[in-house]
Amino acid sequence: MQRRPRWVLTITVVVIAIGVWVWSTYFDGPPEKCKPVIDFLDFSRSQAAKIDSKGNDGIPTVAEDANYKDWADGLAERAQKVTDPGLAAQATEVAQLANQFVSGLPTLRAQAQSRAPGAPAPPQVYEMSLLNDRIVAKLADMRHTCS
Repeated sequence: MQRRPRWVLTITVVVIAIGVWVWSTYFDGPPEKCKPVIDFLDFSRSQAAKIDSKGNDGIPTVAEDANYKDWADGLAERAQKVTDPGLAAQATEVAQLANQFVSGLPTLRAQAQSRAPGAPAPPQVYEMSLLNDRIVAKLADMRHTCS
């Protein structure tokens, strides 16, 4: 019986070790820096589903403001837990935009109630739409970064 050279065993062990390292680094779920971001994104998604489940397609009522406030406050809380500098900046910006959105709801309601029938949409509608678009775009960027 002939014995294999030791270098074959050494090369095999090194190749397996490199394979395990590559697999754990690139294919074993999101990086550690993304875990708070994923929590941030999951929370935003669940709150959006909660708000959408109310079925109101128009301007949110005063009673619905609490749901939006919970969403903005939860985003701010979770943004503080993001430690990666780039992702933390994005999360903080989304939380600030969400807060601006919530702060604009009373103005939106007041402008909508004071407009004449058939008049064009109040300016706050466009501002809120732009805020919403920015929030959605930032969330998509974060999701892309951590996917």
